[in-house]
Amino acid sequence: MARRRTAAARRAPRQYSRTDRLGELVREVVATELERIGDERLDLVTITDARVDGSLEHADVFYSCLQAEEDGRLDEVADALEDQRWKVQQVVNREVRARKTPQISFRHDDVLRSALRVDEILRDMSSDEGTSDDPDAGASEVEGAPSDGPP
Repeated sequence: MARRRTAAARRAPRQYSRTDRLGELVREVVATELERIGDERLDLVTITDARVDGSLEHADVFYSCLQAEEDGRLDEVADALEDQRWKVQQVVNREVRARKTPQISFRHDDVLRSALRVDEILRDMSSDEGTSDDPDAGASEVEGAPSDGPP
């Protein structure tokens, strides 16, 4: 006879899906292994995310490397990751305890670069507002509200 789950257990949603948990584990394993390998082309490369598909057969591992982008070495980093992919895959196969181990592929993550650009634009906008000739330009007044000084 099968055990019945309580009503509370049936209603409680899982905190994270299996693919999310597996993706986080893959991200940690890949980041640790790339650090351990010590390939100088991969200095300052950050593993930002790993997304595992629903069938658990494939994982896209996203990386960011701001310094390499500034130096124009993005292709070199991509080549280094591809060169090391099989070694990293072997470690993922060994460390991830699952019936199926996802095959990893590396994808460049430009979200961080975009976020830094948006932050820079916002900072420029706020500094432009603070340096205008009119001292009241940054202050907003509610129409019809009493003012502190004479009209």
